[in-house]
Amino acid sequence: MSACNSQKLTLHINRVACDCRCIVILREQYAKLSTVLDARTVAVRMYQRNALTLKELQSIQCLRDRAVEAAETLLNIIMEQPYAIYLCFLDILTHTGQLHIYQMLVEGGT
Repeated sequence: MSACNSQKLTLHINRVACDCRCIVILREQYAKLSTVLDARTVAVRMYQRNALTLKELQSIQCLRDRAVEAAETLLNIIMEQPYAIYLCFLDILTHTGQLHIYQMLVEGGT
């Protein structure tokens, strides 16, 4: 295997590992996140950054009176996306008054 192919494989493995860690973190904190996350605000910001499609945004916005279900929908979408979308989600948390959620995810706290 050439050095270039080896580096590409290593990058791919690292990306997959990052994606898996993010999914594990979200699953571990899922119940708590679904009750504290302001999903509609985050979803709008993610859409503005092209991290969500219009259809995904609308599926969250239509749950206006069901905040927990909206949060679950957003979390499920994020868990299916590339690592870059998770990073976008984290960044948006810091800009929407949800720093406590960011800290919970990054520091692994409750």
